[in-house]
Amino acid sequence: MANINIEVKGYIEKVIDRMVEENYAKTKTEAVRLALFEFDQKHGLTDDELYAVAAEKMVKDIASGKEKVHKFIMK
Repeated sequence: MANINIEVKGYIEKVIDRMVEENYAKTKTEAVRLALFEFDQKHGLTDDELYAVAAEKMVKDIASGKEKVHKFIMK
């Protein structure tokens, strides 16, 4: 995975902060990753095989307790 440093301000910064505050993500980095993942799911930029690999890893991490999941209720 590539490492990048980005600076966000204004609207984007507020969205990322809110994602962390509302426990959609544990960190700002995770918030950015989730946003990119959702964008790809909506627009289909990557191959289905890449999605399957990422989903499999996520399921394994959840099953092992490495990743936690939260129940979200839309308000």
